[in-house]
Amino acid sequence: MLDKMKEQIVGGLKQARKSGEVKTEQVQSIVQDAVSKAAESVTESTEGLKEIAKDAVTVSIREMEKTGDATKECITATVEGAVNGIKDFQKKAFDAKERELQQLSARLSEEKKKLSDSIRKAVEGTKEAADTFSGEVKTQIDTAVTDVKLKSAELLGLTGTVVREAVKKAIESGKDVEQMVTQITKGATERALAGTRFSAEKVKDILNEVLSASMEAAEEAGSHIKDTSRGAVEGTREGIAIAVDATKEAMSATGDRAKTYMKEDIIRTKEDLESIEELFIAAVRRTASRSGEVGKEVLNDLADRARETTSDLKVKAAQAAETATGRLKELGKDAAGKAADLTGKAVRATAKEAKELSKRSFDIAKGALSGMWKGAKEALKKGREEQ
Repeated sequence: MLDKMKEQIVGGLKQARKSGEVKTEQVQSIVQDAVSKAAESVTESTEGLKEIAKDAVTVSIREMEKTGDATKECITATVEGAVNGIKDFQKKAFDAKERELQQLSARLSEEKKKLSDSIRKAVEGTKEAADTFSGEVKTQIDTAVTDVKLKSAELLGLTGTVVREAVKKAIESGKDVEQMVTQITKGATERALAGTRFSAEKVKDILNEVLSASMEAAEEAGSHIKDTSRGAVEGTREGIAIAVDATKEAMSATGDRAKTYMKEDIIRTKEDLESIEELFIAAVRRTASRSGEVGKEVLNDLADRARETTSDLKVKAAQAAETATGRLKELGKDAAGKAADLTGKAVRATAKEAKELSKRSFDIAKGALSGMWKGAKEALKKGREEQ
């Protein structure tokens, strides 16, 4: 694999030299093509890709040194060719996976619609059954049907609408508005997250929907905006805390129930739990940015307080994350340690890269500015001479 790549690069550079001066675009194209083909043989380890890039740059520059073509421009072209060759190869794989995910996403949307339609049909059937009865029995069936629909509001795409209308009713009643909104948003959040695998993305979507619907109801009513803001924030926080407790219990389960959480699931869930408080605060601020002046002030104040205090949600999330860590140790002695070590290494590598790139960005900007000053000075000097 590597030998064939080296032969292709050396052969390509020699051929380019025969036609005269070796151009940078030729160098980049030769290296990029050779690297891209070599990368196709690498199946799993990215270390193999690193070796390909390393060998490609080494053999290219060594060959150009022999003919005096190892200029700054050709060296840059070599590096770009090596990196782009790897990128070309990986981009093809990425694009293929992205297409698969898009197709899967489309199929999931179809299945979700089927699920929603199935629930609606089942509800219609139970309502028709209610019509065959009368009196108290019919009333009880109708109530049960409504309760079932409420539990399935998220699957039916009704969460936001239900919250908005319920909050409106609470405001119109004018009694215990904050407490009522707390209960409405808590229930909506809890129901929307019940029975699903806990994820930061899901929580974010539900938070945005419930908080936005609550504030829209208050602003349309033009009253009790402060009460609604406080109630919505408290209710959604309590609803998420219930989902966190359920997740902790699921990860603590033994026997067959324990199999629902595999190692990779627990690692991802642990990361989501650790970020949930920040995600909650961000959602409150996001809703504030879309709210009127009164709502904006109250929501931002609540977000500030949430950052400064230890909420029940934060405590529960930390406990659940500890449970996840314990499960990881059970599944693999050092799985949690390895995950943390890899994360730490990634953070350090990213910080180092950012520092290196920021310096280079600064140097480029400084050079460009110096060039502008130099050009301006030369133009000014030329102007004076012409005068």
